[in-house]
Amino acid sequence: MRKKLRLALIICCGIGIKAQVGINMTAPEGTVHVDGQKNTNVSISSSYDDDVIITPAGNVGAGTKSPKTRLDLRSEERLNAIGIGGTSQAASAAKAGAMRYNSGTQDLSYSNGTAWITLAHKAPNDFVDAENSSAQSFSNGVQTAMTGWTKKTDVNSSFNAGTGTFTASKTGVYIVSFTFSLASGSIADDSRYETLIQTNSTSSATNKVFKCVGSYPGTNTIGNRVAGNCSGIFNLNQGDNITVSLNQKLGSSKTLDSDSTLTSLSIFGL
Repeated sequence: MRKKLRLALIICCGIGIKAQVGINMTAPEGTVHVDGQKNTNVSISSSYDDDVIITPAGNVGAGTKSPKTRLDLRSEERLNAIGIGGTSQAASAAKAGAMRYNSGTQDLSYSNGTAWITLAHKAPNDFVDAENSSAQSFSNGVQTAMTGWTKKTDVNSSFNAGTGTFTASKTGVYIVSFTFSLASGSIADDSRYETLIQTNSTSSATNKVFKCVGSYPGTNTIGNRVAGNCSGIFNLNQGDNITVSLNQKLGSSKTLDSDSTLTSLSIFGL
């Protein structure tokens, strides 16, 4: 009987206790206060950057000791990004107000309780502007991709200048313009060249290659500079590649002119 009375007394007394829990600290400032680095100092506001606090009102603060909303990440450190992942959950299961990230289209959606609705946004379009002064060599009659570019502009870091490979950052229409100039040299009679803009896309909604041909009809070998250009429009899926190449049949190996302004590549996503 005495044991039961003691237990009841302990329970009754415990009900009236207003408890605070501190982890890595002795003086918690909320119902629950976690000090990640065990460095909290009330006189140094930045010492709360690694803290997590739950207030009596039920607000949670990460990096702030005075959360004003149910979840408040506004620390002085300003490393306050929220990571939102994807989900296979149906919108009806996630309920209205839930959010998810779509890795394929690189955007956010919210649930209205019935369907996932894409949030309006405008990601920057791909834009590449590059020049080439590499003096790259091209064997006679061999199609060769142009490499060794120098980037002037690359908005989304979608162009590998070393390999000359562009990778579409999102699905859409892309305009490509390409010019080149070879160093002056001999040109065989009745010779020609092809400039090619190609994609590895497997989509049936786009052309796979645009070819532009230049010819030097005649019966005499001459010495001259050879230059040309080509352009194309592609309907690409995210991750599809574009490369440009040259297949010259001018009678001997040729090299690009070392003047970078004479060989250029521009790619723009609409």
